[in-house]
Amino acid sequence: MMIQTIREAIASINANESVKIADWRLVERAISRQERYYIASRAEQARSVDDRSYTLTVYVDSAQSDKKFRGEATISLQPSLSKAECAAKIRQAAVAASKSHNSWFALPEPSAPKVVLPVSGFEALSPADQVEVARAALFSAAAEFEGSARINALELFITREQRRLLNSRGIDYSSVLWRGYSEFVVEADSPSGTVELFDDIEFSEPDPARLASSIATRLAQVRDRARAAPMPQLRGLPVILRGKEAEEAFAWFYGNSRTETVYSKSSAFEVGKSVQGSAPVAEPLDLWAEPAIAGLPASAAFDSDGFALERTEVIAQGILKTLTGSVRHADWLGLQRRGAFPLFSVSPGSMPLEVMHASPYLEPVMFSDFQLDSVTGDFGAEIRLAYYFDGKKVTPVSGGSISGSLGALCASMRRSVETAVTSRARCPVALMLTGVTITGNT
Repeated sequence: MMIQTIREAIASINANESVKIADWRLVERAISRQERYYIASRAEQARSVDDRSYTLTVYVDSAQSDKKFRGEATISLQPSLSKAECAAKIRQAAVAASKSHNSWFALPEPSAPKVVLPVSGFEALSPADQVEVARAALFSAAAEFEGSARINALELFITREQRRLLNSRGIDYSSVLWRGYSEFVVEADSPSGTVELFDDIEFSEPDPARLASSIATRLAQVRDRARAAPMPQLRGLPVILRGKEAEEAFAWFYGNSRTETVYSKSSAFEVGKSVQGSAPVAEPLDLWAEPAIAGLPASAAFDSDGFALERTEVIAQGILKTLTGSVRHADWLGLQRRGAFPLFSVSPGSMPLEVMHASPYLEPVMFSDFQLDSVTGDFGAEIRLAYYFDGKKVTPVSGGSISGSLGALCASMRRSVETAVTSRARCPVALMLTGVTITGNT
């Protein structure tokens, strides 16, 4: 009903107003969410949320000196709005869109999907079972660490989203998305008081092993953080980035291979050239843009403009092969449209973790705030917990910092053979960098 109201409002504006809407895109979202809040293992609060919303983007065209321009504006529309209220908001959006003059581009036309998304395992469970499966998995690791580390607090959200994407060119796609999310605080007692670590995880499947592992890893780390020694002054050690920080490093290559960053000249990458510099490359990078990765909620058959996505090779053996990104930036660059992918993957490296761990190293696993500049690749962070191997024993250490630049270090970087699903990628679980600056606190 609301969709028809929006269509009629647009038609009325085009029939009666001086500012005409040339094209539009509409996204309808119907959300059903289960929310649970726990202190330790005790349930403190339970909520259910049901919501329906509409997001409309209108495009207004203009011309000057035989050059076409396209302005746009995006608004949110609530189902409770009357037809008159809806038309008033859309009219305001059209006027706002008429004041911007971007280069013209065409909205995607209807096309068949190129990938089929698997049905989530949550779909077959009742709302109560959806929560219980995830809750049981997340808390299952706690017993192993009883007496040395514990869960302080945990929040759990299971969301089912029915999404429909329509546009004025005839697109009308529907999909069901499942998004699980948990954030948690784990803690342990140290001689100087309680220490805490925070983490979160997104998931689209009731995957007990992955959920349990996410908690177990942090419980082990907060236990080690409680007995960590001050980090000594270290020189010349390779640094091993793990998990989310390794993903962030790989994401720097992916982000600089997008049409948006190349068009804005914030990326220096060029198609056909190396993304790892001119020096001899220890391990050339392979990277793909992915429409879907099992277990990740961002998986999608179409991008936000409605362009059908298909797995695309972006970097092969360190050479940039293809730019992916929004259809408008592809058009402005004169490139073939590939679409804006939500996910990416990186091929396994050639170095097993046991080989990475065979010689002295520093392996930070928790930072106070890891910062990586999306343009330059410069990174740095203070270390909350790291593992230092001196060639004989592994010692948990805390304090100090690391800094460096991926642009300068990427030729010598090495990737682990082992891979895992992270927050928006499937990539090697570890990345070894040589030449990182390490600052100790003793």
